Amino acid sequence: MTKPRPRGRGSAAKGALGRHLALAALLLLAAGAWAQQQPRQAVDVIREADLKADLFFLAADEMAGRNTTSPEAHIAANYIAAEFMRLGLKPVGAPGSYFQDFDMVIGNLDPARTTLTAKMGGAEKSFQLGHDFLWTRQSLRPTTACGPLVFAGYGIDAPEYGYDDFSGADLKGKIAMVLDREPQANDPHSKFKGTWDTYHAYNWFKIEQVRKQGAVGLLMVPSAGQRRKMGVPSAPRNFQAGPQPEHAIAGDFWDLPIFIVRRDVADQLLAPSGKTIDAVQTQIDSSGNPASFEVPGVSACLTKSFTDLQVGKARNVVGLLEGSDPQLRQQAVVVSGHYDHVGVVSGRIYHGADDNASGTVGVMEIAKAFVEGNVHPRRSIVFIAYEAEEQGLLGSYYYVTHPAVPLSDTVLNLNMDMIGRDEVSANWPTPPDKNANMVNIVGTPYDGTLRQTIDSLNQQVGLRLDYKTDKVDPESWFARSDHFWFATLHIPMVLFNTGEHPDYHTENDTWTRINYPKMAKIIRLIFLTAADAADSNGRIAFTP
Repeated sequence: MTKPRPRGRGSAAKGALGRHLALAALLLLAAGAWAQQQPRQAVDVIREADLKADLFFLAADEMAGRNTTSPEAHIAANYIAAEFMRLGLKPVGAPGSYFQDFDMVIGNLDPARTTLTAKMGGAEKSFQLGHDFLWTRQSLRPTTACGPLVFAGYGIDAPEYGYDDFSGADLKGKIAMVLDREPQANDPHSKFKGTWDTYHAYNWFKIEQVRKQGAVGLLMVPSAGQRRKMGVPSAPRNFQAGPQPEHAIAGDFWDLPIFIVRRDVADQLLAPSGKTIDAVQTQIDSSGNPASFEVPGVSACLTKSFTDLQVGKARNVVGLLEGSDPQLRQQAVVVSGHYDHVGVVSGRIYHGADDNASGTVGVMEIAKAFVEGNVHPRRSIVFIAYEAEEQGLLGSYYYVTHPAVPLSDTVLNLNMDMIGRDEVSANWPTPPDKNANMVNIVGTPYDGTLRQTIDSLNQQVGLRLDYKTDKVDPESWFARSDHFWFATLHIPMVLFNTGEHPDYHTENDTWTRINYPKMAKIIRLIFLTAADAADSNGRIAFTP
């Protein structure tokens, strides 16, 4: 027989159980609230004293400006890798390594053997380097390329805007001539995002599109007039101080002769067609339609030559913080900056404290905030310090062609380049506060929802956010750093940047001139943005 149960025990037990369940629910809610507040607490890990110490090391005289492939650049890479190692980030470079090594070709242009000639109506004409045409970044493989001349408009294939300069134009084995920027570039109503230049406008991307069309050489025609006002530097900039070797990534990238020709030279080459460069540009801009054509009876030969060619080793530094969600951890946010600068020129050390030891320190500090702040986002985060940015965004190009996380799973790139100074630029009026609390946010026309997120998170940080370059960008910031390649692949991205100043690319860009309180606030904002993107339910959309 069963033992009688005391009366009233069941209701008391139910009450206790209910209280326990309620307490458990409160604890879960508190845990959830703590998880949401965690990034806000972790910003305190980002300290000005730590920024200053790292910047002091990276921009010291003994680091000799961290020129690409130099011993000092390798020391900087080791320093960054050691910090990734200390934090316990997963090495995702070469197997078991934080390094992505790639070959760089280094050499000096041979002006006497770098030539441009053309045949027009049976007569041959030679043009002069430095007067009629200029050298621009490209591969360093000695090459002579000859072929018929084809005017290929702006050299753009943009299906999202229904525009293709290559449609009906055969460039295989030929010399292409293309215009700078993009159609209707100064028209607020242009389908190419108005007066803001899309990635199609920039030579970094344009050269590869022409090469992939089969052209063997490229003549680029600059815009008429000067779009960008040049400020007065505090000392000679590196390109003014003396001759420097050329650098190029090994392989097929930009592997054709590329010269910039004056507009009057372009007119001479187009003359047998009965057209001028102004006329064909006006035709395209007024109609919004391509107008490519082969120039009758005109061929050109482009030769580039070098001395003292050698191969050096460059390296990106890449570490991974694995996400906490079993499904979302395969996706990643990329936090990046470049660590190289331009080295020593004519005895002058170009320290590169702002450009870009500041962004490099930002990468390390954000990694530290996640690890030491005990923040575990659902998505993974890839931390990258690139080399060879100063040579044409080459380290980031190597990364996007050899990604640690598949590009289809890369949800956002937050890039830092020059986040340590106060903007003083001839292109923008200086406000009363001297930009002491300002940061430029560059690139949000492609991902407007990201702007809303940054604005919201900045309420905790208190910076003045400036989006001026997302309307018109005379200094071309959108194409001047490593986020650019992510945009060309339709991956949401944004650049944080504090603008130019008289010390830009001079020996006076030193660690003593950094605005450390502002730099710390910028890094905190980027950390919060990375944490938000890595933990959100959805992905930011890229909007062409």
